[in-house]
Amino acid sequence: MMQRSMMQPTAFITIQGGILLDAQNNTWQRNVIVSLYELQKLGIYRFILVANTEDGHVIDSVVEVMERESIAFDEIVTMQTLGEALGALQIDPEHSFAIGNNADIGHIGKLTGCRTYTLDGQDSSFWKHIVRELGDGEGGLTARSAKIHRKTNETSILCDIDLDGTGKAEISTGLPFFDHMLHQIFRHGHIDGRLEAQGDLAIDEHHTVEDVAIVLGTAIARALGDKRGIGRYGYYLLPMDDCLAEVAVDFSGRPWFVWDVAFSRDVVGTFPTELLQHFFKSFSDEAKCNLHMKVNTGNAHHQAEALCKAFGKALCRAIFRYRWDTSLPSTKGVL
Repeated sequence: MMQRSMMQPTAFITIQGGILLDAQNNTWQRNVIVSLYELQKLGIYRFILVANTEDGHVIDSVVEVMERESIAFDEIVTMQTLGEALGALQIDPEHSFAIGNNADIGHIGKLTGCRTYTLDGQDSSFWKHIVRELGDGEGGLTARSAKIHRKTNETSILCDIDLDGTGKAEISTGLPFFDHMLHQIFRHGHIDGRLEAQGDLAIDEHHTVEDVAIVLGTAIARALGDKRGIGRYGYYLLPMDDCLAEVAVDFSGRPWFVWDVAFSRDVVGTFPTELLQHFFKSFSDEAKCNLHMKVNTGNAHHQAEALCKAFGKALCRAIFRYRWDTSLPSTKGVL
């Protein structure tokens, strides 16, 4: 099994002050549910519910409502147990945050070292403001997009991407299963765009797959720009029925590729499974990233799809831009 860092951007949300305006009267903060849902959809932040009320009925009621709205908390801690819980949580303080009231938020910030927001005295739109600041939506930052058209005697590849999207993509390579896998990467990577390929498929699929990887890797590297404020590292463990895929990526500026995969079939549909290794190796070379990939034995379709979904999820974390952060994620000062 590959080594996986447990450091993760984390959201600490108090019940009184963060979720409820008034726990005694069961008055909810305006826009809290839709805002938490939007932040959770990013797949970046781990949610920790901080119970700053001793009323067990209130705690159960909040959790029940959140579960109905498809908002899940990874842990529930109290103000008293937060300090001892932090050792096991191993948060990433630089990219974590806490939301609550004045009475508690200073204590949480001191314990965790993360950014803090207090909703005391704020208007009803403040939760939406927090989503704009912490999420990847609009807000005045430079667009991270790239458009490349690469034409050779073997292929013609057009790639137009936006890294701060929602996963909507138009893809056409002439290889149906390959299109399906690319859609998984765009969807789970939250990348919008268009990818069109015309290749010498009458010869075989190799040139098309390789050149798509070259263009996609180049486009992502170009869209990342100076990489300031990005997560840089991304990792994901993803199950799909009988298969479990592990993917870790680091946009270090140094390409390296590790592949621990043995497909159970040579072909899925009409697509040679061996070309997936070449696709990801070529992507790593052009995007200048360190990429480790592994999946257990199982159904070959599930193996391939689990790998592509896990890659998209890991990619999403690595390229995610923390909107308040203008630092370079490197002690060397260059990536």
